[in-house]
Amino acid sequence: MQALSPMERTALIERYAGKFPVEPLAYGTVRDYCDSCDHLPRLSTLQNDLKDLQRPWTVKAALGLLPPGSRLLEIGAGQPLVAAFLAELGYDVTVIDPYDGSGGGPTEVENFMQLYPNIRIIRDQFRLGVPQLKHETFDGIYSISVLEHLHEPALGALFQAVSVHLRHRGRSFHSVDCVTQGIGAAYHFEQCCRILAYQCEITCKSFAAGNKELAELFDKASGDLETCYLSAAGHNLWRAGAAYETFPFRKVLSFQTAAEAQ
Repeated sequence: MQALSPMERTALIERYAGKFPVEPLAYGTVRDYCDSCDHLPRLSTLQNDLKDLQRPWTVKAALGLLPPGSRLLEIGAGQPLVAAFLAELGYDVTVIDPYDGSGGGPTEVENFMQLYPNIRIIRDQFRLGVPQLKHETFDGIYSISVLEHLHEPALGALFQAVSVHLRHRGRSFHSVDCVTQGIGAAYHFEQCCRILAYQCEITCKSFAAGNKELAELFDKASGDLETCYLSAAGHNLWRAGAAYETFPFRKVLSFQTAAEAQ
């Protein structure tokens, strides 16, 4: 992507820094997507799926939660488009990703290191004991369309590492693909509940009403005209040539969660 001009950088910081609202749990909206198309078109017109909503939301969330200059860690970046964009805005960004092709992800880490010299890339799973992260902490740790793919105990191990590497008052914020109707809906609801429970542990708050809150959120989303769902074109992209009968359409939204470490 073309580098940000000083004028573009200033405009984005003035528009979103300390002003973009980030709720503890929310879902992506068409309004937010259109705002991103207007102000972050380089991140909102790349893929024709939910990442076109999630990538710019992550940039706006970072600006809303943490000032430029803060240290950020992205989990499972793939091609580190958001990390590089945040670095242009003045953040100190590290990416950690195994780059082993798992989940259809990329493997060309050496190419990414050359293409994105303004970010630090660590080739590893995010977990406790990563040598390159020893004694390191971050103001913000985030992920984009990663957590829905992690089964236990991997999900718990990831959040254990988040707790260790996130500074006091640091922010853990994530966007998650969540099927709300169709094949996989039950699993995705349970997975989002698990993610929310770990986020509650970061904030030292009880998860007692978490399932109910999440159910109410998704019920609200189902009746909200502004809810941004995966499109037919996005579904066809995800289908990746599989027979439609084996991968039929499902309603998918972006579940967004943010927590402050206590």
